[in-house]
Parts: sequence; C-alpha cells; structure tokens
Amino acid sequence: MNQDTPDWTDEADARDRMIDAMLRIVAEDGWARVALDAVAAEAGLYGADAKAQFRDRTALLHAFAERVDAAACAGAEPQTDAASRYDELLDIMMRRFEVLQTDRAAVARLIRDVPADPCTLLRSLPHSQRGFRGLAGAAGYPNRGIAGAVLAKALSAVWLATQRDWLRDETPDLSVTMASLDRHLGRAIDLLGPIIGRADSLSGQEA
Repeated sequence: MNQDTPDWTDEADARDRMIDAMLRIVAEDGWARVALDAVAAEAGLYGADAKAQFRDRTALLHAFAERVDAAACAGAEPQTDAASRYDELLDIMMRRFEVLQTDRAAVARLIRDVPADPCTLLRSLPHSQRGFRGLAGAAGYPNRGIAGAVLAKALSAVWLATQRDWLRDETPDLSVTMASLDRHLGRAIDLLGPIIGRADSLSGQEA
C-alpha cells in the first residue's frame, strides 16, 4: 500500500472504495482471493480502517448488494393499481441488471464462485430475501408477513432464471434480458395474484 495512504474521513466514500476494490479483485482473481486486508490495500485504505467498516468479506459483499438495490430503487414510487405496480417492479428489477452491467465480469465470477463457499452462501440467503422484499415494497407490493416472504422467494426465482439470459445477453440495450425478465416476472405475479391481492386488502384494513 502507498505509504501516503490518505485518511478518508467520508465513511460513504470509504465504503464505496472498498466495494469497488473488492469487485476488481473478484474480476481478476475470484472470490477466494478476497480478504479485507487485500481489499483495503487495493482501495488505498489501512486494514484497521477497513475492518472498522466491515467485519468480514461477506459483509462487504452484502454492502455491494445494498448499493445495487439502492440504485435500482432510486426514484421508484409505490403504486396502487395492479398494472402500475407490475410496471414499477419490472423497471426496478431491470435497473438492477443495468446497474450490475457495469461490473458484469465481477458479478459473473461471484455467481460462479460464491456457491462453492457454503459459509458465505448460507449467510447471504437471508440478506438476499430482505433485498427482494425491499424491491417489492418499493413498487407497492406487500413486503411483510407471509405474502411478503412468498413474494420475495418468487422474485428470487425470477431473478435467477433471468440472470442466465443476462449473462448471455450481448445486445446493447439488454433487450434479451428485458424480454426474459418480463416473461418470468409476469408468470410469477399471475401465479401469486390471489396472495398479493389478499395481502393488499389486509394491509389496507390495518392502516
């Protein structure tokens, strides 16, 4: 690490630098080579400062996912009617792919490597489900209770099915990914329609 390593006072800036450094390491060497000290050096931070931000590399991975979801949900507004809710959720999930496109090489490596790391995988599953609940809620769908849990699992399945097409999509506007996402998401929402409808009614009564 450079001996003139700056003392980053902006916590958000330090977190972003750590996330970006992790992605560079993953793209070049894979998830197995990711360690906080190595990421800190790549980011131009001291190891102690990095560990003050993240307790381990899994927490760093989760921070990356949260950053992606925040960008995907930026500007989203919860909708009330079925068609608008669907369009909003479709836009949110598509923006998620568009955000990931910037770091596609690293994400593709994570998709390949993380399943081979049981500890990271098991710790990431609950975090992933919370993330999908957040996406659903941002569009106006139920994100709590049984309906929220079921919808989060369905969105996870939709994501995994569409992800395969995204990894193969070479179109400049990701049109293949969009068509795949629309197809899979439409089927999931149609299937869960009765559950989502009951949840909306119940939430309205509780309010």
